[in-house]
Amino acid sequence: MCGIVLLHGPDAYARLPECLRRLKHRGPDDDDIWTGDDIALGFTRLAINGEGVAGRQPYSDGELIGAVNGEIFNHSELASAHELTLSGQCDAHVVVPLLARRGPRVIDDLDGFYAGVIVRRRTREVLCLRDHIGKKPLFVGRSGAERFITSELKALDRIDWFEALPTGTTRIDLETGRVVLLAEHRSVPPQADIVQLMDESVRKRMPRADQPVGMFLSGGLDSSIVAALASRRRGDLVCYTLGGPDSPDRRAVEAVAEALALKEVRVVALPPAGQLPDLLREVVHATESYNPSVVSNGLSTYLLARTARQDGIKVVLTGEGADELFGGYHSFRAEDPWRETRTCLIEDMRFTELRRLDACTMVHGVEARCPFLDRAVRSFSDQLEYSDLYDGEQNKVTLRRRFAGILPAEALRRRKTSFDVGSGIRGQVVDYLRRDGRSEREELLAMWRQRFPFDASNAYFHRYPVFDEAIDRRGTTHR
Repeated sequence: MCGIVLLHGPDAYARLPECLRRLKHRGPDDDDIWTGDDIALGFTRLAINGEGVAGRQPYSDGELIGAVNGEIFNHSELASAHELTLSGQCDAHVVVPLLARRGPRVIDDLDGFYAGVIVRRRTREVLCLRDHIGKKPLFVGRSGAERFITSELKALDRIDWFEALPTGTTRIDLETGRVVLLAEHRSVPPQADIVQLMDESVRKRMPRADQPVGMFLSGGLDSSIVAALASRRRGDLVCYTLGGPDSPDRRAVEAVAEALALKEVRVVALPPAGQLPDLLREVVHATESYNPSVVSNGLSTYLLARTARQDGIKVVLTGEGADELFGGYHSFRAEDPWRETRTCLIEDMRFTELRRLDACTMVHGVEARCPFLDRAVRSFSDQLEYSDLYDGEQNKVTLRRRFAGILPAEALRRRKTSFDVGSGIRGQVVDYLRRDGRSEREELLAMWRQRFPFDASNAYFHRYPVFDEAIDRRGTTHR
């Protein structure tokens, strides 16, 4: 929902405004800069809670200066419990004073999704925070004589090295760029059933009643669960689906909408062929990736988010995370390495599906909220065994069983269908990129090089570890 840039170097203050301008899409409502000698910290803001000057960042609490990108769902409870005096209703303003009291283990208290940078003025210590799944991006690196911390790499003209910050609390040495992990996230055993946990997760992610809310709905199991729970709470929920008249997703959405009595479902049409080249270049730039799956699925997200923002919606709910947590990508046998694959998919999410989701919604100033990525939901899923995830050719069996009676049978039975396949857009993308006999990666790399002066061999720009081999063999539909 926002963009962060910190620069450390002799020209930090002079250089920061241009870096911040390149992240204006992440925060079109406001921006501000704090500077201390050769350190400058900037923030672009998408205002959802605490509109106006009262919600401005960076903000201070004593010696600490902070900028936090994300949503803290329990900010009111934390402010009350710790007797914090906050200006306005900005949820992120609870983080810095709470860090001053709790230290690196502040992450135990924060219920939400976030990436934050906090500077201690006197000692020049820099601490960074990321939530348990790494939903919001944050990188550290060197650009010439400068060290940087940023939400997106495109804020920089030159990058000599960079790395994604780990989840938890870290200390950054601005002189060397060294990252020290101070606190890791702990798993808290859930105290409820998955239906109750998901219902509570959806409740927390609803914006205020006077703010509109959208939903990206494919008609698959995951997004249909979220839509079912969300529509009970908000009769004005606006659902968005992408596809042509005969696309699998559109047919599935029609069945779900009728069964759940959804009041407003907007169908976003596939783009005309003539618009595809420019759209692909925009998605490559947004995601900073030339991986074919990240780009084609990112294009689907991009088109839905663009329409939602045109409708005046800043907050959308999605079904992301269910496949990784609940075993939705494969049909494993008990002796297969299902647990190792699950762990890898979850660890990689910040570089794959969450990177695609964040980049392609934030480019339009839209915040995507993912109920399946709630920390209690994740803790529940971490306790599941093979038989809770797989049953013969069926996967995600816990979700299919526990949401029976809430969803129509068609949604409960539907097999995993990739976003780009279900909408029909993969066919357009594959046909266009292979039109001259080159591979999708070759064509996308050429687009990537037009936008970025970085080293294209870095794995961050092109890898999807679990699925890369399948991605390079893919066709216009699932095999």
